[in-house]
Amino acid sequence: MKRYFLKIPVIILLAAVIFFIKREPKEEFDFETNDLIPYIQKIIPATASVEEANYINKWSLIFDSKGVAVGKFILTTPYCDNFTGYAGPLPLIIAADSDEKILGLELLPNNETPSWIEGLKNIKFFNSWNGKSLVEVANLQIDAVTGATFTTVAVRDIVKKRSGIFTGSFKYEKEKQKFLVKWMEDAYSPVLYFILLASLTAIFIRKLNKYRTYLQISSIIFFGLISGKFISIYFLENISINGLAIFTSFVTVFLIGFSVIVPLIFNKHFYCYYICPFGGVQTLLGKIPVKKFRLNSRTIKLLRAVRLIVFISILITIAAGLKLDLTQIEPFTVFIFSSASMTVIIGSTVIFIASIFVKNPWCVYFCPTGQFFDLLKDGIKVKKN
Repeated sequence: MKRYFLKIPVIILLAAVIFFIKREPKEEFDFETNDLIPYIQKIIPATASVEEANYINKWSLIFDSKGVAVGKFILTTPYCDNFTGYAGPLPLIIAADSDEKILGLELLPNNETPSWIEGLKNIKFFNSWNGKSLVEVANLQIDAVTGATFTTVAVRDIVKKRSGIFTGSFKYEKEKQKFLVKWMEDAYSPVLYFILLASLTAIFIRKLNKYRTYLQISSIIFFGLISGKFISIYFLENISINGLAIFTSFVTVFLIGFSVIVPLIFNKHFYCYYICPFGGVQTLLGKIPVKKFRLNSRTIKLLRAVRLIVFISILITIAAGLKLDLTQIEPFTVFIFSSASMTVIIGSTVIFIASIFVKNPWCVYFCPTGQFFDLLKDGIKVKKN
C-alpha cells in the first residue's frame, strides 16, 4: 500500500538547495543597448553570442555560432568606474580562453580621443596582460605610455582593481540591485495574460478543457516562439541565485506563481498541461493517426525512476556549486533559434519524432522540470510496509 507524505519534505528539499547554492553575485549591465559581440569578436573572432551576466567573481561565457563555449569574459563596469581616463570612465571587456588566461582587452564606448586609443592599440598596449591569469595580473606592473598617461594609468589601475575584486584581494561593496516589474513588457503581453487566465480557468471548469488544444497552440506560438518565456531548471536556478531581480514583467510573475501554486495547493497540473511549449508540440504530434507504441509497466516505472534520479542529481550539483550548463540538459531553448545549440536542435528533433509514437516521451519520462512539478503536486511517494 502506498501513501503520500505531505508536501513539506519537497519544500524543505528545495529550500535546502537554495540555502546551500553557491550564489554568484552580479552587477547591473544593459546588454540590450550594449552589444558586446562586435567588441569581443576583435579578440575572439568566432564569437556569436555571450552569456548576459555581469558577475563579480565568475567568468561569463562566450559562444560560437554552434553554441560551443570558445572563451570567457568579465566587465570592469560598474566595478571600476571611479577610475577615469582623460575624458571619463573607461569600461573594459577582459576576454580569456578556456584556461582563464587573458587573450586581450577591448574598450567599450567611451569619451577618450579616438586617435589616442588607436595609437595604444598600434603599440599593443592592450595586449600587455595577455597570457596572464587574474591572480598574476593583480601583481603585474605595467608602465604608463608617454603621451597618453591619463588613459594608460587608468586602464592599468582598472585592470588591477578588477582582478583584485575577482580574486577577492580587493573588497567591493555591491550596490543594492534595482529592478522594475512591468505590466506590459511588449505588444504581445496582453495575449500572454489571456493565455494564462484562460488556462487557469480551464483547470477548474471541465467544459473548457475541450479548448486545451487551442490554448497549447497559442502557448507554442506566443510563450515559445515569440516571447521565449518558459520554465526550466535553468530558470529556477536563476531565481535562487538572482532572487526577485529576475522578474522583469508580471507575465513572468504570474507564470511561475500559477505554475507553483496550482499543483502545490490544488493538486493539479498547470504549466506542463497547458503552457509548456515543448510539451504542447509533443501533444499535437501525438494526435497524428499512426499506430502507437505502448511501454510496459516495468519500463515506465524504470524511466520515471531515472527522471527522479536525474532531478535529484541536478539539485545536488547545483547545491554543490559545480558548473553545469543546464541549457544543454533541457531542450527548451530550441524555440530561441539564435541561441539553440546543435545538440539541442538534434535532441528536440528526436523527441518530437518519438512523440508521434509514444505519448509525450520527454514530459513523462525525462523532463526534470516536469519532475519538479510532479513533486509539488503529489509529494514524495513512499511504500508502507
